[in-house]
Amino acid sequence: MYGLYVPVYFFILCVKIIPKKGESVLPRRISDDMISRICDENDIIDYVSQYVQLKKSGRDYSGLCPFHNEKTPSFHVSQEKQLFHCFGCGASGNLVQFVMRTENLDFVDALKLLADRAGIVIPEDDDDFTDISHEKKKRILEMNRLAARFFYSCLKNPSIGKTGLNYFAQRRITGKTITVYGLGYAPDSRDMLINHLKSNNFKIEEIVEAGLAVQRNGKIHDKFRNRVMFPIIDVRGNVIGFGGRIMHNEKEINGFKIPKYLNSPETPVFDKGKNLFSLNLAKNSKADDLILSEGYMDVISVYQAGIKNIVATLGTAITENQAKLMMRYANEILICYDSDEAGTKAALRAIDIINDSGGRARVIRLKNAKDPDEYINKNGIEKFREAVKKAVPSTEFKISLIKNQYDIKSTDGKILFIDEVVKILAKIKDAVEVDAYITKVADDTGISREAVLSKYREVTSKKSYKRIPQKTEYQKKKERIQRKIPISQGLREAEKRLLGLISQQKKLYKIIKKDIEPENFSTVVYQQLAKDIFDSYENGVNPEPAMLLNKFSGDDLSEASEVFYNLEVYSGDEATVRELLYTIKLEKLNARIDTETDVTLLSQLFSEREKILREKTTWEE
Repeated sequence: MYGLYVPVYFFILCVKIIPKKGESVLPRRISDDMISRICDENDIIDYVSQYVQLKKSGRDYSGLCPFHNEKTPSFHVSQEKQLFHCFGCGASGNLVQFVMRTENLDFVDALKLLADRAGIVIPEDDDDFTDISHEKKKRILEMNRLAARFFYSCLKNPSIGKTGLNYFAQRRITGKTITVYGLGYAPDSRDMLINHLKSNNFKIEEIVEAGLAVQRNGKIHDKFRNRVMFPIIDVRGNVIGFGGRIMHNEKEINGFKIPKYLNSPETPVFDKGKNLFSLNLAKNSKADDLILSEGYMDVISVYQAGIKNIVATLGTAITENQAKLMMRYANEILICYDSDEAGTKAALRAIDIINDSGGRARVIRLKNAKDPDEYINKNGIEKFREAVKKAVPSTEFKISLIKNQYDIKSTDGKILFIDEVVKILAKIKDAVEVDAYITKVADDTGISREAVLSKYREVTSKKSYKRIPQKTEYQKKKERIQRKIPISQGLREAEKRLLGLISQQKKLYKIIKKDIEPENFSTVVYQQLAKDIFDSYENGVNPEPAMLLNKFSGDDLSEASEVFYNLEVYSGDEATVRELLYTIKLEKLNARIDTETDVTLLSQLFSEREKILREKTTWEE
């Protein structure tokens, strides 16, 4: 039974990295040596080949870009430099940045994934970290992986999983969706999973610690029995826990209370408050927002209907950690909880937690249905899409609930309504939003805007204005440079080539270091690259392009990558370097001449240009 065929998608999901490494907590700063080691142990060609069919093209490899649609290959990978670059869309970077793009992970999680892949342990920040704790996490993750495949195999076995298959059929869950989520069935047996794990050399105490078995009345048996199973998978593909649902509506059997859902307990690899169901799939949806629901089946029904950007909490109220986790992948959170009283209260708590965590929330309101699963089955997916588009801002949602509590046609009702509303508005930092709602409340109640504003001012001593994020020193420096003399294409190209050349040969760096300093380069990106290249040589090491790019992202990353990835072949001798220095000086001088209006200064600039031209003649001779 356990050797049954497992479809490729779920197999990859469960064994994406073999062997699995524990989910260690990274230190506050990962050392450059550790980053370098992780990159050294992972070859970019091997990894990229999982996504792109690469062909040898000269010294490099080429293929169709995975980041935009194209018919002619413009995507190139350099094994020598461990870099990739697309000459079509401009996507560039090293292996870590490729993982960040393809897996939609941040820098730290991308490093974790590559470290796992290479079998490298990133030391934890905890004082009590030992190889024993890491090994424990590794073994729990392996048990979870085996358990997920066991439950899936049981579901697909007609003689064992018929009950589970019937349940999913009644809920209109297709075979494809079962495969995508790796859904399963836990047999109504005391020890089938225990015996399966023991046969894979796991001890009974390990199985209990992993939350896959429990001890009661001196006896140990499988924790999950006669339930359909939902693997909980983190953003890096690790099976970290499970949720199990009964397939009937009985709350008690033989006097014993039966929980509808049974989740894995807290373990060294599973923290309910720090993970979300289906985020591993939702993060790849490319949507600007995430839909937050309460139940596994809600998520699965919506995903099956074609909306991929949906997640759920793990049987508990939303936490600050979960809110911040969602905000890494979305600009806005759309709350889609049950429409009953409990769901409404939970939505209000979620709004406050998301807002307090620095995020923005809207609320999806479903009429005549308890939850998304029921709504879709009753009304169809297009109606659900309309409800998503009509999601109301969190403040409007709160005010509407208050409005339902009072008769705003009566004088007392208006007073009580306004008293409650201004308490909500007092917590809002955006002055424009506050002003808009004060006007709306005045219109709805017929009370003058001045009176509502006065009541608002009683609650808060001053208006709360939206805080403008402070610019980083890097951003300020970039703006200062952009305000200076315009950068010509010739200057940018010369600087790019010069940086590329000196990064390859120390002797060329020695030639130019007396003539140009890092701050002399025209863009903040080139200045940073020059500084890092110069520092590397001065510290006795050769610059590593793949490491240098770790400081950049977005457009800056593309600009930096082009320095090291250029298909044009040009010589790297002393004459080439001097020619580039000459071009840089001349381009900068010409730009100053074009913008200068003072006659005296212009005369001096012309003299400087004549001097540079004479120097060029000397170099050529």
